[in-house]
Amino acid sequence: MRIRWRSVTAALLTACAVGAGQEWEVNGLAGGGAYRNLDMANRFGRAAVGFTPGALFGASLVQHYYRHVSGEIRWTFQRSDLKVASGAETAKFRGSAHAIHYDWLIHAQPREALVRPFFAVGAGFRNYRGTGSERAYQPLSQFALLTRTTEWQPLVSLGGGARVRLSPRISLAAEFRDYLTPFPRKVIEPVGGVRLDRWLHDLVPSLAVGIRF
Repeated sequence: MRIRWRSVTAALLTACAVGAGQEWEVNGLAGGGAYRNLDMANRFGRAAVGFTPGALFGASLVQHYYRHVSGEIRWTFQRSDLKVASGAETAKFRGSAHAIHYDWLIHAQPREALVRPFFAVGAGFRNYRGTGSERAYQPLSQFALLTRTTEWQPLVSLGGGARVRLSPRISLAAEFRDYLTPFPRKVIEPVGGVRLDRWLHDLVPSLAVGIRF
């Protein structure tokens, strides 16, 4: 799947049409992601393939449409190495992922509340990247090849959290997201006839500071 950043961003921004009297909020966020890696088996045995835990940073623009409903367009960058492990042996390869998605935020309390629990659901795209240096021999290559390549995958975002109003314009949010994508089989290429047609979960707790205007 080949998708350009410009076309993806333009498509998602169409969901953020400006409305009179609506409030906007800019957020900076930081957290960490931990993947639920996949198990695979071939004639050589069993292995776990996926990504190592890594730090995540990002930014978002939130439009508060109604008292209990908001829309958010979010970009994140996560540093996570590619990994294949079998028994006591592990092979790693430097990697990262960019994501851009649009979420609907459903709040339990109106805008004026001091604490606003919320539920989030949305969709977008994630760009997986292998950024290490390829070598002639990779350990555990009988299970999967960790490659220097780029791959786009569709993304589903689910989660929730709570936002605390620190002042009329500044807020702090603690949240948890589950980012789901199909397994990136070009970046981590399984061998031995295994396809890995399953979804990958990235579990991400984070904190965000917002400024409303």
